[in-house]
Amino acid sequence: MTQPSFQLRAMTLGDIPRLQEIRPTYTSPVILALETSAAPGAALSASWRLVEVPLKTPFSKGDLYNFGPETQEEIRERLLSGKDALEWVALDGDRLAGMVDAQFMNWNHTVFIWNLMIDLDYRRHGLGRQLWDQTVRYARRSGARAVTLETQNTNLAACHFYLKMGCRLVGYHEVYYTNHWQDGEFALFFAYTL
Repeated sequence: MTQPSFQLRAMTLGDIPRLQEIRPTYTSPVILALETSAAPGAALSASWRLVEVPLKTPFSKGDLYNFGPETQEEIRERLLSGKDALEWVALDGDRLAGMVDAQFMNWNHTVFIWNLMIDLDYRRHGLGRQLWDQTVRYARRSGARAVTLETQNTNLAACHFYLKMGCRLVGYHEVYYTNHWQDGEFALFFAYTL
């Protein structure tokens, strides 16, 4: 593939059904495992650390990021709400290459990134950085004090990307997705302070 030339623009209602064209899945031979000293019923002191663990079989997200009807409706609501939201797409010609879906959260004066997705074919071309930079500019215009987001311990590439963008890991939530987080995914939270 030749170096693409991306056009970034505001998302339209017509773009929302097309979001399914973006293939934002990932496969990872390494995940982050959580080691903690916190025991149920223990005092309010605990320690934890994340450790990179190679897998015998790579973790595959499969088609779980599919921009299905529920996700499309959530994005549509943010786009139409009149509330302060950033809904942008990136195109390579007519092809959707990526998108960012972020919203100013008035209650805590932050911008939360709901989705920052890049198609498999367009990774490592600088598109993630362009969408990130657009989000930071939006956050500054909104008067936000930070940009926050959530990703998974299985998405090591995303974790490294956000660290490279200047974010820091600010927490984890072991039961965000399931009560059996030891067997799969748990949530990691990152923040970029302005």
